[in-house]
Amino acid sequence: MMENTDDVCSKDKISDGTQSEPHVNSDEMNVNVEEIKDIFNKVSKLAQEVGQWSESTVQLFFMEVLRNVAAAKQFFVCQLLFIPLLVLFIFSLCVCTGIVLYSITLNILIGVGGFLLAMMLVLVGLLYWQKRLIRFFGFKETVSQLKEGIDVISKASKSFD
Repeated sequence: MMENTDDVCSKDKISDGTQSEPHVNSDEMNVNVEEIKDIFNKVSKLAQEVGQWSESTVQLFFMEVLRNVAAAKQFFVCQLLFIPLLVLFIFSLCVCTGIVLYSITLNILIGVGGFLLAMMLVLVGLLYWQKRLIRFFGFKETVSQLKEGIDVISKASKSFD
């Protein structure tokens, strides 16, 4: 009976290996710890660089926003100046037309008539453009669809009666 117990006890033992095996494990552990430290340092450095990059990107964004706001203000001022100057330019072209016609014919009535004709052409052009643009105003398609829907609903309600 005792033989069986000795057999079982020896089987339960983990290892009867040499003493050098634990040193190999500690050397491997030291190498693993160094690798982990190295990876951690690289990740830490990468995170720091990403943080600096994101901070500079945000600063760049806000600088561009400020630049765009300043440019928008200047653009608005230019547009405010552009409209009256365009009107004056068109008027000047009409005046020049009258002056050229007067200088060619030496007749003031033809000069004034040329000026008035040029102004009239500009006004007719503007009226034509306005009428063309007015066609785009309104909700014609929506109104027609609403009318169609009302017709369908009224026909459906009459069928219930």
